[in-house]
Amino acid sequence: MKVFTCFKSLNISPFLIGMSLFSTTNCTIQKTISTDNPPVGVVTQTPQVNTVTDVDGNVYNTIRIGNQVWMVENLKTTKYNDGTPISIMAAKDATTGVYYSYEGTDANSAFGKWYNWYAVNSGKLAPKGWHIPTTDEFNLLISTLGTNAGGKMKTTTVWLTPNAGADNTSGFSVLPAGFKGSAAFTNIGKAAFFWVNNERNIGQANYFKLDYNFATVTSNGANKVFGYSVRCVKD
Repeated sequence: MKVFTCFKSLNISPFLIGMSLFSTTNCTIQKTISTDNPPVGVVTQTPQVNTVTDVDGNVYNTIRIGNQVWMVENLKTTKYNDGTPISIMAAKDATTGVYYSYEGTDANSAFGKWYNWYAVNSGKLAPKGWHIPTTDEFNLLISTLGTNAGGKMKTTTVWLTPNAGADNTSGFSVLPAGFKGSAAFTNIGKAAFFWVNNERNIGQANYFKLDYNFATVTSNGANKVFGYSVRCVKD
């Protein structure tokens, strides 16, 4: 079983030894998982070449896991799917839809962009024909992968050691993008955080987390102004 990845112009700055941001122009991964409802935790892989393009022209490879089709990379659009620009915020919070870009730059990176939940909740962040997953949809992904789902979703490189259980057998290829908190980016190299489109309470929304110390996936609630990664699932 092989996973094919291609990172162009992968740059590592001094800051990124231990907690890093990796710049890239593109990342492609080709793999799929059988639709024949294999036993939980058993993945059967054949080549997958389907892609989806966002309104900015960014092209994402996709992967089928069970009965779901997912983007293989984090979303990096700077516009909603109707063409409306999304505001960029580099250092402060916002209670309207924004994306955060590392150090205020607009360059694409292997980590994609970080979005607050207000952008997620707009209903227009994903490419047309796709959407931000619900809590139930993300839980279905985890259930399909079975034991140590987090390890099956994490890349085998880039993460800090021990990168518990990481083998990326699912092809989901999660990178440790960390998140944008109230003051700064944090946990880069150590964890990945993904918004889902479910509100927890008036100030928080649900997210899922993968961690370098664990092979499992956890879920919790966080301040809606935080910038988390986004993966889209096909309608």
